[in-house]
Amino acid sequence: MTGQQTFLARGALGVLAGVASIVACSLPSLRRLSSQGFDRLVTLAFPLSRFSLFGALFFLLRIAPRGDVPAYYWPEARFVLQGRLPYRDFPSSYAPLHPYLDAAVITLWHSPLAIIFLSILIETALIPLWLRFGRTLFSEATIRTAALLYLCSTVSLQFVATDGQDTVIIGVFLALAMLLLARSKELLSGLVVGISVATVKFLPLLYAPTFFLALKKRWHWTLGILLPIVAVYGSFVAMHLNVLVPLQREGGIKSAGNFPYLVESLFGISLPARLWDLLLLAVLAAIFLLVARAAHTASPETRLRVIVFAMPALTLALMIFSKKSWPPYLMLTLFPLCLLIDGRRLLQVAAFAGVGIVAVLEHSYWATFLSQLDAQHLHQGLLSGQSTYFILFAFELFLLAGYGWLLALSLRNISSSERLAPRTPSSQGELAPNFQ
Repeated sequence: MTGQQTFLARGALGVLAGVASIVACSLPSLRRLSSQGFDRLVTLAFPLSRFSLFGALFFLLRIAPRGDVPAYYWPEARFVLQGRLPYRDFPSSYAPLHPYLDAAVITLWHSPLAIIFLSILIETALIPLWLRFGRTLFSEATIRTAALLYLCSTVSLQFVATDGQDTVIIGVFLALAMLLLARSKELLSGLVVGISVATVKFLPLLYAPTFFLALKKRWHWTLGILLPIVAVYGSFVAMHLNVLVPLQREGGIKSAGNFPYLVESLFGISLPARLWDLLLLAVLAAIFLLVARAAHTASPETRLRVIVFAMPALTLALMIFSKKSWPPYLMLTLFPLCLLIDGRRLLQVAAFAGVGIVAVLEHSYWATFLSQLDAQHLHQGLLSGQSTYFILFAFELFLLAGYGWLLALSLRNISSSERLAPRTPSSQGELAPNFQ
């Protein structure tokens, strides 16, 4: 497929998924199902929809994989199979174990499609994990809406089932970590998050201060996260491998889809990268302060709700204020993002679907039609009056407006976590009374 065909296909997939999400949240039959029936339906529908899309794209239509899988994951996995070491024999933007995980997969099926298949397979565990954990903290209405929105999410369909993005692995590990916390297994919860840091990317460390601030047994959790990080990164350091290569490679990159890009393209300036980094740190610090205040003297259940809503808040802060942000980062905390949406308000459901559509189209348009244009050249393009540049600028505005709306919802839910406790469901496992 050409870049333009890919862009149009993304748009079509986004619209179909958005309509499906509105319909799903409107169906009375889904509200009347028992909890067991609903869980069974969603748990079966998820892999069916993802693997059907996977089969249609790569076997029926014979479309070649695009994006990070053929560009980065596949070559790094092959280098490992050749006996090469990351950070020494080849550069990598990922965690030490990342190429080894992909290498293990392609030994079973020597194709880039195996890596995409793995991402989908791992993602199938995410909704069951959140359904099991979520009902301990949220109403049946909230958890069902989130599950349906995730099932119909164009972000998940595009970035995982189509592109094979590995950020979803972190999302699954975070869901498992929360389930373990609900069972008072702080050490294991931290261990799970630490494994994701050693296996995928540094990104899970973004959420570590939230766990530390919100939990009472914070040192148990901290010990858990440190064990795999020290073991894996320490082993690589002992082999004289520079484990900071990912940060060095990524540190100076600027991309579209964020506030720094919008400001620099609007005014035609290039501000120092350190200035934008300081702005991001200030925003993150403010969120951590809000987390600490909300968790102070709170009940154990409220502390867990604070963590749940802090994760999407931190993700969105990163997406908005980082000079380099990619829409696939939404997969880090997509289910908690879905928890923000009130399924009874179809306009809100439609707005959420719209954010997803813009998220999958914005970077595609930027890369396909404008060859990853930097902010200064976009400013010049806007001055020239050409419509192509104004379309990209409109994408930037809509995307940041959507991110900002979801960030505001996240912050509000952190502050009101004490009031979000679910009502007691009926003994037959039917919907709680407040679902109507």
